[in-house]
Amino acid sequence: MTSRRMLAVAVVVLLAVAGCGRVFGGRVVYEGDYPRYQSVAELMERATLVVEATPANPRFEKLYPTDGPKTDDTAVVVTVYDATVTRVHKGSARPGDVVQVKQMGGEMGGVVYESAEEVPFRTGTAYLLFLETYPDSPASLLNPDQAQYEIDPAGGYQPVSDNTLTVTAADLEKP
Repeated sequence: MTSRRMLAVAVVVLLAVAGCGRVFGGRVVYEGDYPRYQSVAELMERATLVVEATPANPRFEKLYPTDGPKTDDTAVVVTVYDATVTRVHKGSARPGDVVQVKQMGGEMGGVVYESAEEVPFRTGTAYLLFLETYPDSPASLLNPDQAQYEIDPAGGYQPVSDNTLTVTAADLEKP
């Protein structure tokens, strides 16, 4: 093999390795299996906390399984927000409380972790959130798209994606 050909093979191999290695960056795509809800009443029933809140201060964290080994291979990268509550429709929070809420994905070590189902919060935007809470982990949306609505300036609730469930103030009234 000529030295020119060997050099060409070495360059191709180096480029291939660089494209696959975490050291040089990369992308990991999560896929989730989320429940779908047929009505806002179902969301209200299932949620442990329903609030109007404004997410801020996003940070990336690793979430480890509750059972089994806690290693980087079993961790899931999430973005955790501090959501300041302005109104409570269900649950024990109060206006002014800060609730930590997580969403799948984020960036760590030059690797981008993402989920096609997630609709990331826009910092500083007010949302209506249907959450499940946990004693030692940030709260989670019941579903990445059906459980979050942007609050428009008139106080209405707008879906953040192709979600077909519409929410009215009457849907949120306590029985």
